[in-house]
Amino acid sequence: MKMFTFLLSFILISSASYSQEVDTWSNVPSARDDRYTNPKSAVYAGPNGWWNFGEVRAESGGVQYAFKGGLNTNSGEFILVESGKLQVFHMNFGSEEPAPGTYQVGKEANPGQKKVFLSFGDVSNNKIKNWSDGSGTITVTKANGFLYFKCRNVILQPNGLNNEGSTKQPLKVGMEGAVKL
Repeated sequence: MKMFTFLLSFILISSASYSQEVDTWSNVPSARDDRYTNPKSAVYAGPNGWWNFGEVRAESGGVQYAFKGGLNTNSGEFILVESGKLQVFHMNFGSEEPAPGTYQVGKEANPGQKKVFLSFGDVSNNKIKNWSDGSGTITVTKANGFLYFKCRNVILQPNGLNNEGSTKQPLKVGMEGAVKL
């Protein structure tokens, strides 16, 4: 009877753990020290392990985009691009160092109103496809000299001249990354 109770408990615990949604965005490899979890550590690698690095996942009409790449800033423009890929995720907060908080995606950046301009472009296959002017939010946090960005399920509208077929549909995009200031 004890063995039956043990097996039943094991099955219930195992099925409960599988039913929980797992965040597969983590960039944190295992480490012998606390570089990915302790912002006060001398070897801290940024929030969730992103050090001038990020990930984008997007989908438009069945076309999937997914890449990890360098996250850089230039005059208040934050750009995430993977070397060798012709896809770019762009954020403009209207400031070189946006204040921590939640920003509403809009047609233009406005730091006073907590609005951010986001766009995603794909110039592969000799065509320029672009999405912007969307809806949703992006969260900015600051930790130990890093700006950490996170958004999920932001909807951007097509606006490229070459957007056709499935790329004429809105783009659902998620992004996560951090940049060292």
